[in-house]
Formats: sequence, structure tokens, C-alpha cells
Amino acid sequence: MTEPGTILKERYRLERLLGEGGTAQVWLATDERMGRQVAIKILRPQYAKDEGLLERFRREARIVAHLDSPYIVQVYDVEMSEGISFIVMEYIDGQDLKELIRFEGAMPPQRALSLLRDIAMGVAVAHEAGLIHRDLKPGNVLISKQGEVKVTDFGIARDMAGAGLTEPGKVWGTSHYIAPEQAMGRPLTPAADIYSLGVLLFELLTGKLPFPGDDPVAVAIAHIQEPPPDIQTLKPSLPAGVARLVSRMMSKAPEQRPQTARALVEIVTRFLEDSGDVTT
Repeated sequence: MTEPGTILKERYRLERLLGEGGTAQVWLATDERMGRQVAIKILRPQYAKDEGLLERFRREARIVAHLDSPYIVQVYDVEMSEGISFIVMEYIDGQDLKELIRFEGAMPPQRALSLLRDIAMGVAVAHEAGLIHRDLKPGNVLISKQGEVKVTDFGIARDMAGAGLTEPGKVWGTSHYIAPEQAMGRPLTPAADIYSLGVLLFELLTGKLPFPGDDPVAVAIAHIQEPPPDIQTLKPSLPAGVARLVSRMMSKAPEQRPQTARALVEIVTRFLEDSGDVTT
């Protein structure tokens, strides 16, 4: 049973619910042994006997535990207590990028590109470890009150070197940010994450999604078949170089995008460091 005051493993005291998804809840907790606040991701009880989900849950902890970056939420431990499976993570006192976009709306290019570079820094570490995130979206980016940017939720990340990067009959990811090849269930490369970051950059710059809608299938089909809206029509003041970057990142053909997050970091850094000029 999970409620405020519950103590897991005689160590972690649950304080309050921070958020929840289809398969898990995230709680703010106090690590009474270390004297610090942590975030605890708890698998919902109805999924505790689902070996597939349980393994995916454990994989997330193993994956992130090996990723050393200030741009990725740190994992401290993975545990089971009285039938409850949970991951103990770094607690970020702040908000997610989805909330920030809702509050700020369309952002100036410098602001949007700075956020993108920090996100890409975290994703680059995953790519260099042979991993593809597969679910990059504003809700999976946390921003602390000090402005630190952290990528989280590697629950559906996949090993590039593993046997097959797709699962027959299953398409993981969030339709508003999904790469065309991912929506079609094809094998993925890091360029799939670049597409998702392109959608995210589009949203940061315009305050809008390129393919809005409530029907996830229709949205996924739009990513596969339709060109994204002309971002300069939506934001005429946007420098041409930034518009070209968005277009390149959201290319339907994976080989036409920057191939890794590290390559994207280098591109964005050049934009930002060219005397503040983002017009090239």
C-alpha cells in the first residue's frame, strides 16, 4: 500500500505523490538513512506480475545507473519491498518542460536553443552508451529551480546493439513526438531521437505542436505522411538558420537529420556562440 507516511525498506518515507502514468507513480520521499529527498518511481501493483513490464522497469534502472551526466536524472537504487517494485532517483525540485511551455508559450530562439542544447547533452551520453531514448518529450525533461535541465524516463530506451530494435506488433513512444520510422515499427537509429527533439524545438519556438490532435493514430500517420507546417509562417521573425535546423531535424528520412545528439549539440553550440547570432 502506498500512501503518505509509508516506509519502504525501512528507509524511504513517502511524502506526497508527484505524478503518475499508466504503469507507475512517482512519489517525493525522504531517504532517512542519507537524510535527503528522493523521487521514488513505484510500479503499479496490477503490473507487478507482468514479467515484461517488470523487466522493462528494472531495465530502466540498470540503463540510467550507467549513464553519468549532469543532464540526466540520477538513479540511486532499484528495490522490492513487500511486493512493491520501485526505483529510487534524484529528486529535482522544479517543473517539467511541458509546464514551462504552458507558462511561457513561444520562446525566443536563444532561449529555445539553449534548452535544446542542454537536453541534447543528456541524450548524447545515452547515444554514446549505445542507447536510444525513444520517448523524448517535454514531460520527460525536468528543469530545477536553479535552471538545471535533466532528461528522465528511460523506461522504453533500447540498446542499439541488441537483437532487434523493435518489437513485433508494438510501437513505443508518444505520438505527438514520434519519428516516422518509429511510428511504422521500423528499426531505429539515434536519428529517431533527433526527430523527437526537432518536434520539441518546433514547440519551444512556436508554443504549438506541428501535428496536434487527440487521436494518437491520426497524429502518428501525420508524422509519417505530412510535411510539418512552415515554421517561419507561424513565426516570421525566426532566423532562417534556425528554421532550416528545425526542418532538417524533422526530415522524414533519418539519414537527412543530424545523426546523433552529439552532432546536434555541436550544431546548436555554433548557433549560440557565433556572437549570439542564430541567423546562419
